[in-house]
Amino acid sequence: MRTCLHLLLAASLVPLLPLQAPAAEVCTPSESTVAETRCVMEALQAKDREMEKALVRVASEARQVPSETFQTLWRDNLTDFYKTSADPSEQARAFRAERRKVCAYAKSVSFQGTGYGIFTTRCELALTQTLLEQLRP
Repeated sequence: MRTCLHLLLAASLVPLLPLQAPAAEVCTPSESTVAETRCVMEALQAKDREMEKALVRVASEARQVPSETFQTLWRDNLTDFYKTSADPSEQARAFRAERRKVCAYAKSVSFQGTGYGIFTTRCELALTQTLLEQLRP
């Protein structure tokens, strides 16, 4: 099943690659590599905090749904198919781990050796932004 998640994330990455990550507006490539790396890392950390808050909100909203059928389907989908949990902290940890794998894979496929850290971090920003758009109320 983890392979399934990798494929889903990889498939979602393809349309994102040409798009500029939100950090691209803040972190200009004209800066030094060290400055750009620091900038994209700080942007990713901020985006991760935003994602964690959104996951907590979604979990809270899910707990308020009066239907036990919904609760069961929601938990089962997360635990059985995606091998994670209904706990927002565990979801965030699992997302970050899978996100890093997909972005590292994308960099490897591109067959370009330079800018690995900056590329993967920008990729992770783009994937996290996509998740946040799905989590918006």
